Amino acid sequence: MLTVTHGAAELLALAGALGVDPDRFFEVIGGGPLDMGYLHAKADLVRQGRLSPASFAVETAEKDARLIVAAGADHGVRLDVVAAGAERFRRAAAQGHGGQDMGASYYASFTP
Repeated sequence: MLTVTHGAAELLALAGALGVDPDRFFEVIGGGPLDMGYLHAKADLVRQGRLSPASFAVETAEKDARLIVAAGADHGVRLDVVAAGAERFRRAAAQGHGGQDMGASYYASFTP
């Protein structure tokens, strides 16, 4: 879930920066294995500005991601992607999005 949430956030941020319509991406993946309802749901929250109330807040997602990383480390497993995701959540929270839905990791794509 965390990886898909960050993927949606980065997809929208990059598409916006490049002037590409994100609907084109969703057309391309339509009907394939990447056409996940969860991906659509998180992207739609960002696109429609409906990040509050949160179904799962940025602050909570960051905490959980850090706990997952620690659990892996305790058992000799490095979870680099989850650690990077925890950092994205931290940046979004630092920008004032901690209480919003974790889709607000979108804002971590931009320098404040």
